[in-house]
Parts: sequence; structure tokens; C-alpha cells
Amino acid sequence: MGNNNYKPKEFAELISILVKTLQRWDHDSKLKAYRTPTNRRYYTYEQYLKYIGKTNIEDKRKIVIYTRVSTSNQK
Repeated sequence: MGNNNYKPKEFAELISILVKTLQRWDHDSKLKAYRTPTNRRYYTYEQYLKYIGKTNIEDKRKIVIYTRVSTSNQK
């Protein structure tokens, strides 16, 4: 597992819940765990961001506002 992956205990501590709750959420499909080839659960940083309500921290879009005047008196 890479740096952006968490063991169930680490992830549970990160979001302040019990590991049993994570297991139940995985079973109920509320927050599905990923599985290693040996069938161990793990969670990703992207799942953490989604849980806390952040969709994409790499979003570097700029907001551009375009205005137009029809006559020189509107300037």
C-alpha cells in the first residue's frame, strides 16, 4: 500500500469512529473498503476527502467574469 492508503485502524482514528463501525459501513456499502490481494481492507486518501466533503483538493480552476458595455455612457 502506498502513502495515501490507510489501514482500517488508521482510517477509523482519522475520521473519529470505531473500526467496528468501518466494518459495518463496508458491509452495508456506506463506505466500501478496498481490498489487497490477500483480502485485507484498506482505505484511500480520496475516500477521506469524500467523507469530509472535499471532492478534489487539486482543483485549481480560476473564476473569470466577463462583462460588456454597449455604449460609452455605460462605462
